[in-house]
Amino acid sequence: MANASRQRHYRHHRGSGQVRRTDGEDTQARAPGPRQKGSVAPVAGDCLSSQRRQELREDLVKILNRAKGGRADAAKDATESQEFSKSAQEKLALACIEMSINTQDDVELMSKVVFTLFNNELVKAFKSFDPQGNDTSNSTLSASNSVSTQAEIIQRSQVDILRALSTVLFENGALVKDALLDLIDILLGTCSSPRRQEQSELRRMALNCLANLVHKTGSLYSTYHDRIYDLLLSNLMTTSYYEVGTLASLSSTVRRKDRASERKLISSALRALHFLLQEDKTLSVRSMPPLVDVICRFMFFTSDNTTGQLAATPSSNAFSVGVIKRSSYAIPTSSTPVSISTGVLGGSSQLADTYGDPALSARRSIQSSDSEYSDSESGAHQAQRMQHDGKVRLNALLCLQAVARAVPKQLQPHWPKFLTTSTSPLTTLATYKTPSLLSLMGSDPIPTVRTAACIVLGNILESSKQYLAMAEEKSQLSGMKSHAGILTLSEKVGLMTRELHVGVAAAMDNVDNSVEQAVVIQMIKCATSIVANCTYEKMRRGLALLIFNSIKRFLDSDEPGLQVATLLFTTALLSNTSAQTDLRETILLSSQDENTTPNLLSQLMDLIDGADIPIPVRVEAWNTLSAIARHHVVVIQSSWPRFDTALAIEHNAEDSRARTAGLLFLEEFAKSGSSASPPSTSTWWKDILERHILNVFSDSPSFKALGCDCISHISAEAFNGLPDRLEVLIMSLVLGTAMDENTAARAAACRAIGVFILFPSLREDCTLIVDMANTVLELCRDPNLNVRVRASWAVGNLSDSLVLLKSNGRDDVLEEVLTLSLWTKIMRTALAVCQDNEKLKSNGIRAIGGLLRVTFEGILERERHSLVKEAVYALIKHMEQGSLKGRWNACYAMQNALLNTDFPIGSTAGTSYALDSNMVSWTKDVYGALLQAIQQSKNFKVRINACAALTVPKTRAKFGDQTLFRNIIQVLMMAVQNLDHEQGQHEFGEFQYRGQLETKLLRCLDHLLQVSGGLSKLGLELDPALRQRILASRPAVAPPPVESIQQITDGVETLAV
Repeated sequence: MANASRQRHYRHHRGSGQVRRTDGEDTQARAPGPRQKGSVAPVAGDCLSSQRRQELREDLVKILNRAKGGRADAAKDATESQEFSKSAQEKLALACIEMSINTQDDVELMSKVVFTLFNNELVKAFKSFDPQGNDTSNSTLSASNSVSTQAEIIQRSQVDILRALSTVLFENGALVKDALLDLIDILLGTCSSPRRQEQSELRRMALNCLANLVHKTGSLYSTYHDRIYDLLLSNLMTTSYYEVGTLASLSSTVRRKDRASERKLISSALRALHFLLQEDKTLSVRSMPPLVDVICRFMFFTSDNTTGQLAATPSSNAFSVGVIKRSSYAIPTSSTPVSISTGVLGGSSQLADTYGDPALSARRSIQSSDSEYSDSESGAHQAQRMQHDGKVRLNALLCLQAVARAVPKQLQPHWPKFLTTSTSPLTTLATYKTPSLLSLMGSDPIPTVRTAACIVLGNILESSKQYLAMAEEKSQLSGMKSHAGILTLSEKVGLMTRELHVGVAAAMDNVDNSVEQAVVIQMIKCATSIVANCTYEKMRRGLALLIFNSIKRFLDSDEPGLQVATLLFTTALLSNTSAQTDLRETILLSSQDENTTPNLLSQLMDLIDGADIPIPVRVEAWNTLSAIARHHVVVIQSSWPRFDTALAIEHNAEDSRARTAGLLFLEEFAKSGSSASPPSTSTWWKDILERHILNVFSDSPSFKALGCDCISHISAEAFNGLPDRLEVLIMSLVLGTAMDENTAARAAACRAIGVFILFPSLREDCTLIVDMANTVLELCRDPNLNVRVRASWAVGNLSDSLVLLKSNGRDDVLEEVLTLSLWTKIMRTALAVCQDNEKLKSNGIRAIGGLLRVTFEGILERERHSLVKEAVYALIKHMEQGSLKGRWNACYAMQNALLNTDFPIGSTAGTSYALDSNMVSWTKDVYGALLQAIQQSKNFKVRINACAALTVPKTRAKFGDQTLFRNIIQVLMMAVQNLDHEQGQHEFGEFQYRGQLETKLLRCLDHLLQVSGGLSKLGLELDPALRQRILASRPAVAPPPVESIQQITDGVETLAV
C-alpha cells in the first residue's frame, strides 16, 4: 500500500509529462545506442568500453526489474532482501563512478533506479544494511548528486534527477541531513535563478525537493527556513502566469502548454509553503499580511479570465490573478425575498429558491472565455485544466489551514480577506457575489476543494470563540454606514457571522448527498463549528434556525455517517446557551398538525427505540437528548415514560456504547431536574434506582462510575424520602466502589460521598459519617491525581458538615464524632493536601478553616504548638502567595478560624496593650497577611474576604498590642482613600465588586473604631468626610412594624408636641 502511494506521489511530480508505467514494464525504455543529439561528450567515461557500459546498464536494468517486480517476494525472506539491497547499492555506486552519464537514456535509467529503489520504506530499512555502518541514504544522495554533477547541463536529465531525488527525500529529510548541506544551496539557487519558461519544470522539481526535504523534520533545517520562505513567496508573487501580452502572441497549443507548466509551478510552490508553515509556526507571524494576501490570491485561482479583465480577490487589488467567477450565483429576480421587517431570518427553503440547478451553476462557473482556447480544444484538455486549477486552490487552502492552526488570533484581523462583510440585504446573498471560503464550499467544481474549504473554515473557527463573541448585528444597518466605512469591529464580526450562516445554509440546500456524501459530511462538520463557536445574543433571531433547517433533512438519511454528523451538529446547537431563545418552540415541541413533519424530539426517540438503528447513530441520539435535558428539562419530562422504556432496553444491549450513552443521558436529566419535579421526588428516584442504576454496580468499573455519578445528583429531600433499605444499600454500594481497583470508579465514589456527607440525615449518623470520613481521608493519598482531587473535595465538605453540626446546635453529635484521633487525621490530611497539586490546595485550605472553627478548646490547647500552629501558618502562606483561588479560600478559612471563640490569637493579658509580651505568637503574622491582602491583592473578592475576617474578632484583646492595632486601622483608612485612585490599575471585570469592597472596608473600619473605644487613645484622627462615609455604610435599621394608621397619626402628633 505504501509503495502504491509512493508511485502515485511520483506521478504527481511528473505532472502532465510522459508518465512511465510502474507495473514492471518500461514503455519508454530505449535500447542503448549512440549519444543523443545535444548531449555532451563524456569527460571521464570515454575510456570505458562499450561492453563494460553495456554490462553496467544490464546490471541496473536487473536492479530496476528486481525492485519493481520482485519486491514482494524478496520481502518474504529478510536475508535475501538484505543481500539484494546491499548488492543493488554497490552496483548503483559503481555505475555512478564508472559510467559516463551523458545521454538521456543513461539519465532516465539511473533516475528510474533511484526512484524505484530508494523510496520511503527502503531508505529507512537500508540504513542497517551498509556493511561499513554508514547511512545508506547518504549513499543514495551521493549517487544522485554524482549523477547531477555530471549531467547538470542537460535540462531533461536534471529534471529526472530532481524528480527521483524528491521521491527519496519525501518524509526522509531527518535521515539525510549531512548529505544535503551542499545540495540545499544548489536547490535554492535553482529556484531563485532568473525565470525562463523552458526551465519551469526544473524549477518545479527543485521546489518539490525543498518541500519534501522540510516535511516532518521540525526544526532540523531551521537555519534554512527563512531563506526557503522568502524564496517561495518570491516565486508566488512574481509568477508570469498572467502576462497577457506574452501569452497572446503565442499559438493556442504553445500557450496552453506554457500555462499548464505555470499552474504546476504555482501548485508546487504552494505545496512547499504548506509543508514549511507546518514545521515552523514563527514564519506566519513574521510577515502575516503579505502571506495571507498571497494565499488568498491563489485560493480563488482559475484560468478562465486570462485575456480578459481579471476580477480582483478580496485580499488585495494589487494582484491581478484570476478568481472563480461568481456571476453564476447571482440571485434571480424572481427569488422570494426574505422578511427583514420582523427581524427574523426566513427559512432555508427561501434560500433554496434563490438558486437554480446546482449542476448548471457548476457548469457555468468553469466556462472559459472564447479567446482562451481554440475551437479544436477537446473536453479532456478542459477537464485537465480544471483539475490543475483545483490543485492550486487546494494547496492554497492547505496553506491557510497551516496559518490558522499556528497563529489563530493573529489571523483574525485578516478574516475579511476570505469572509465577506457586506451590508447588503439578505435577499442578495452577498456571500456568493464575491469570492470567499463559502463560495468555494458551495460551488467549487472540484469536490476535493469543497471538502478542503469546509475543513479549513472549521479549523479557523475552532479557536475563535472569544473573537466571535463580540458579534453584533444592528437591525437598522444602512448601506450609507458601510460606504462611510465607520462600522465598528463588533458590527463587522456580526456581518461575517451572518454570512457564515447564510452561506452554509445556501450550500446545504443545493448539495446532492446522493453523489457528494463526503462533501456533505464535511459541510455539516463545518456548520457544527459555526454553531459551537458563535454567540447569538446580539444577533437577529432565527439565525441559528436558518442553518438548522437546511441540515435537519439529513437526519432521515439512510447513511449512518450523515445521521451521525447531523446529530453532532444538533448537539452543538442545543449546547449553545445563547441560541436557546427559539429552540424549544421551534425544534422540540410537538406540532398541533399531525400531517406536518415530526419534531426533533420525536425523531430522536425513534432513533433510540429502533432495533435496526446502527450503534453510532443511537449513541449520538442519546448525546443529543442529553443536550436537550441540560437546557430543556421540561421537554424531557413530558415524554419520560418513553425514555424510561428505552433505557430499560439498552440494559440488554450487546454493545456497551449505547448503554453508556443512555446512562449519561440519565445523569444529565437527574442533574438538570434536581430542583424540579419529578426528578426531585423520592418516588421518581426510587423507580430509576431500582430499574436503571443499582444493577450497574454488578457490572464493569466504568458502569459503576456512571452509577455513582447518577446517584450523586439526588437531593437531600429525595434521599431522605427513600425507604431505609435503599438508603443503606446506596451507601454500601458507594463505599464499596470507593475501594475499587479502577481509578474512574474510585473518583466517582469520592464525589458521591462528598455529596452525601452534607445530607442532614446522614451527618447526624455518627457511625456513617466516621466511615465516610475515613474512606475519603484514605483516598487523599491515592496515586491517581483525579481520585485525590475528588477525595480532597469530599474532605472539604466533611469540614463543612462539622461546621453545620455546630451551627445547628448539635454539639452532642459533634463531640461524639470529632474525637482527637479523627481530628488529628483530618488535620494531617488537610496539611498534606495543601502541599499537593495546585488542583487540591483550595480543598485542603477549606478543610483547615472549617476544622479550626469547630475544634474544641482542649484540642486547641493540646495542639497549639504543633498541628494548630502548622495549620495557621499554612493559611498565612496561602494568603500571601499562590493562585487567586487559593488566596480567596485562605482568607475565608482564616475567617472561619477566627469565628471559633476559643481560637488563640491576640493578647492573653486582657487589659494592658501597650507592650504585650504574652501575645500569641502568630497574631502579628495573621493580621499582617490579612492587611497585605487588602493592600496588594489585585482581586477585589480576595480583599472582601480579608475584610470579612478582620470584622470577626469582637474584643479588643483579639487584636494584640497597641502598635499592631493602630497599624490595622491606618491600613484600612489608607485602603479606603486609595480605592478611588485605582480605577486604571485593575481589570475591567473587577469593578463589578468595587461597591461591595468599599462597603466592606467602611464597615470593617467602623467595627474596629467601636472596639477601640476611641481614636484618641491611639493618637489618630478621623477625617470628617471619612466619618460620614462610615456612617452612611451602616446597614439601615428597619423601623418597628406599624399596626394601624391610627398609630401613625398618634406618632406624628407626639412629635408635633
